[in-house]
Parts: sequence; structure tokens; C-alpha cells
Amino acid sequence: HDGKLYQMDKTGLLICVDANSGKILWEKKLANEQLHASPAYADGKLYVPTMPGDFFILDVTGEQPKEVAKLKLEGNCIGSPTICNGRVYVHTTEKLYAFQIKNSGITWAKALAVERPAAGAPAKLLPVPSDILIKPGDSLTLKLRVLDANGNQVGTAESGEWAKFVPPTAKVKAEMDASFAGNTISASEDAKESAGAWKVTADGLSGILRGRVVKNLPYSQDFEAFPLTTDHPTDGVKFGYPPLPWIGARLKWEIREVEGNKALAKTLDTVLFQRGLTFIGDPSLSNYTVQADVMTDGNRRIKSVVGLINQRYIISLVGNSNILEVSSNHEHLKESVPFPISANVWYSLKTRVDVAADGSGVVRAKAWKKGDPEPEGWTIETKHEHAYTEGAPGVFGFAPQAQKRVFIDNISVTPN
Repeated sequence: HDGKLYQMDKTGLLICVDANSGKILWEKKLANEQLHASPAYADGKLYVPTMPGDFFILDVTGEQPKEVAKLKLEGNCIGSPTICNGRVYVHTTEKLYAFQIKNSGITWAKALAVERPAAGAPAKLLPVPSDILIKPGDSLTLKLRVLDANGNQVGTAESGEWAKFVPPTAKVKAEMDASFAGNTISASEDAKESAGAWKVTADGLSGILRGRVVKNLPYSQDFEAFPLTTDHPTDGVKFGYPPLPWIGARLKWEIREVEGNKALAKTLDTVLFQRGLTFIGDPSLSNYTVQADVMTDGNRRIKSVVGLINQRYIISLVGNSNILEVSSNHEHLKESVPFPISANVWYSLKTRVDVAADGSGVVRAKAWKKGDPEPEGWTIETKHEHAYTEGAPGVFGFAPQAQKRVFIDNISVTPN
């Protein structure tokens, strides 16, 4: 506002910067840490929530900020305030607060007129849809739109010539195991799990399609067929990339040799990817069982979280808490039972979701040391009044501050 930019850094320092020159005009320490929440400005005052739960109101009309009020809110503030109709709304992890404020009222201004560019000459093709998923035995017919340089549709193309395309920047030179007849793409009954791009050309124009082939159930993966050919830059080991059709796997997971076998390993290269939420199949699947062997690195003091995804539910072994947990958005659904977890010990984890005719469901899971007999009963059974009826299976790993690696092996997904 008024040529000034207000921003909190991760250490809880509020900084005012001249938006034109980049010069720091002033700084004010408000907390010891900060996450996500940005300040809000109205009528010369800055409304600043902090991670510990303190809510500051600062007068910023002078050369230095002046504290007008400081309130202690319940919970952590991780969202920015919203100002509407003379009220400031602040959302914490526990409550939604609304505060009446004095303001000068709402000033309305006419929105800037936006002129849509006139349609230009044809410049490229757009396959519709442009990202596809098919299973062995499936076919899908695509349409081709003709776009100008600004993205306006200026026509359609009846058909095009399709060819497999590997982007020059791709680290893995992969192709989708499928074929085209006209504008219809098909995967044979024995098509492999794969992903890749296609280039379509027609009348001197071209466009790109991305696609995946994911397997029908039952599905299994032990990673033994993956070559370990890439040198890790710091660990001095070779690794392989995870299956390309898996969503959210690259940079968050890699395949390594573990105790003489190949297994999926959580990467620790950057804190940005400390959490891996990865889907490995068709999002329309339902009524299936997921099982895998899982392990966390660490010691008695520090362990990580490793688990499976079943129909939009995360079922995980939480190492530091020594619990088996079922969740789907922690603020929405989270239940757990005690379960002792030792670092560097393999466990078998199994889960299924059962949905009743009335829409309610039960998420069931069990865990036991790998090699021991499977328990007859379930370790945890979590009821959900409005259960999710479908969702892709997947794997989950969380290595807080990218300290301790987790491993997953021998994944299987079978119909109930």
C-alpha cells in the first residue's frame, strides 16, 4: 500500500520495504516463528497474525510502526486475515474470530476494462483432453482444437498424425505403451505401466498430449526390475527413478538397494519435499485392499512417518508417536491407536475401506512385524459417517526436516 510492501519472514520479523527501490524502511520483531500468514492492511493499520497465536494491530502511518493492540488467540495463526464490511476475520487452528473495526467504509472503483484479443491466425493444436489416463484394454477418442497465439479457439481439426514424443529436457526417456488409430488412443490388454507424451500434427500445426497407462487390479510392485543407474550427488550410492505414471513421486521418492533388495526410499535432498503423497493408480477405484512392507530409519528419539493411501484415507505408522493412524485431512478425520514402532525394523501394513449402502464406511488397518504371522483381527477400525466412495491407492512418507528416511516395498493392491 502507498508504495510500501509488508512481509513477515520465517523468524517472526515484520519487514516494511519500499516497493520501488527495495530499501528496507523498518523492521519489527513480533514472534519467534512464522508460517504462511501474511499481514492485511486497512485504513493505516496493519493486522498481523503470528504462528504462536498472537494477533497484532499496528499503526503504520508514521515512519515507524506503533502497536495499537495485541491479542492472544486460541490456536496457531497460519492464515491471513480477511477484511469485509467493517470486520476483520482471523482463522486459527482452533477457531474463527471476527473483530469489529473502525474504517472509512467501502470505496468502489470501476473495474478496468479488459479487451479480449481478436482471433488471430491458427498457431497450435490443443488435444482435448490434454492429460489422459487409460488402463490395459481401454480406448479413448480425443478432439483437436485449433488455437491462435493467444490461446483463443479459432477452429477444430478433424484428425491428425500422432507420434510418440520425448521432451529434450526429460531425465527419463519414457514412452506411453499405447497406439493411435485416427484420434483414438488404445492400450492393449498386456500394456505395461507407463507414461509419456505424444505430438500431434495437422495442417502445419502441432500440439502435445501427455498420458499414463496404469494397471488393472490386482497390482503389485517389488521394484526389483528397476535399474539403479543414477549416482546420488551426496550419498555415494546409485538409485533409480520411481515409476513414471505415479503422481507426485519424482523428487520425493527414489529406488535404492536396502538389505539386499530394491525398495522405494523417501528422498532427503530438500526440506521442501519432506512429505511425499503419491498416487499409483486409477482415481476411480474403490473397494480394494492395499498392503506393503514399510520401515522408518532413525533411533529412539527421531523417527519418521510411513504409510499407505486407500480411497482418500492415509493409514500411517507415526514413528515418533508410536501410533497407527487413520486420517483424511487432520482437521476432518483423525483416529489412532498405540502401536510400538522401532527404527530400522520392517513392518507389514494392510488396509481396506468398506462402504455401506447408507454411505457410511469403516477404514480398517493392521500392522505387524514383517515375517510374523498376520493378526486375525484389525489393529484399528475407524468409522466415517460419510465415507469416500472412490480414490486412487498410493503411498505416504513424511520425514520431518528431511532427517530420517522411510522405505516401502512389496506393494500390492487387490479387490476386496
